[in-house]
Amino acid sequence: MNGIKKVLVTGGAGYVGSVVVRKLLGKGYGVRILDRLIFGADPIKDIKDNIELIKADIRYADSSVFDGIDAVIHLAGFSTDPIAQYDPRLTDMINHIATEHLAKLAKTMGVKRFVYASSCSIYFTLNMPLEPPLYKEYDPVNPISAYALSKRCSEQALCGMIDEDFQPTIFRKGTFYGYSPRMRYDLVFNSFVKDAFYKRMLTVDANGDIWRPMIDIQDACETYVQALELPLEKVGGKIFNIADQNWSIGNLAREIQRILKEKKGIKIELNIRPPMLTRNYKADTAFFKETFNFKPRRTLEAALFEIWDHIENEPGHNPHDDIHYGDRWYKKFLETPDGAEFKKYT
Repeated sequence: MNGIKKVLVTGGAGYVGSVVVRKLLGKGYGVRILDRLIFGADPIKDIKDNIELIKADIRYADSSVFDGIDAVIHLAGFSTDPIAQYDPRLTDMINHIATEHLAKLAKTMGVKRFVYASSCSIYFTLNMPLEPPLYKEYDPVNPISAYALSKRCSEQALCGMIDEDFQPTIFRKGTFYGYSPRMRYDLVFNSFVKDAFYKRMLTVDANGDIWRPMIDIQDACETYVQALELPLEKVGGKIFNIADQNWSIGNLAREIQRILKEKKGIKIELNIRPPMLTRNYKADTAFFKETFNFKPRRTLEAALFEIWDHIENEPGHNPHDDIHYGDRWYKKFLETPDGAEFKKYT
């Protein structure tokens, strides 16, 4: 374990965090979660006796959060473009300023490994060609959305802190897919599976010519754990595009259509809509795959049927509930007294 015994996971009750935490526990690590719990604690209720939970805002964390901590996986923050655009100033405070704050505390407390969840969204810019280029980690970027800007600013802050005592690892995440205890249906693959189940139809925007780098959530979360275990000289101070492959949304829909027809005899219709301006980008993942010796353990089909099974059989699981959609849930939360306090610019 490279001397790592206890890991701080910010956003540990979230879509990615609740999977990462279980993988850390499965490998014998101690885990402390720092999470505002805007989406509640249900995703970690079955492991609450095995973790330490601090319910708090990352903006106001102090050094005590890092007592006894050997490494950090920082996942907390706004995770969708719509909610980030809703209040760009708040987005910068939570996604960027708070990240820099946590990193400074970690460094002061002697925590050398700090894995940060950035995003491949930073590659999208205006005037992107219909089939975008493969972006490598050190290609110039010019992010334009509030979400992407907050991620890029965080990267720059972390890179400016690198020295012998602080070696952050930056993960530019592709689009994750698959089931999580804190399930999201505002991600393209998960949304397609939901629509296939209920509507037997998939609506595909922009003629299906939108590209995304994508990866199964289980495979991705294994990579987060690996980042703590690989030699620091391999991952410290480095940026990685985290994805399995680049999918056009049209081909993704057709693959889901094919699987359901072949495996379940279910016919899915495609509703192809005309071109539109939307995020569109591809990532070169060669550096990630070589460094992490990455080979996907899960198939798209396995992820599809795991989600399908939860929709069909999990008691009380309703994919239409607002809690499964970040922008809808955040907007409701921000209208509450607790939310009013949360969105103060302090």
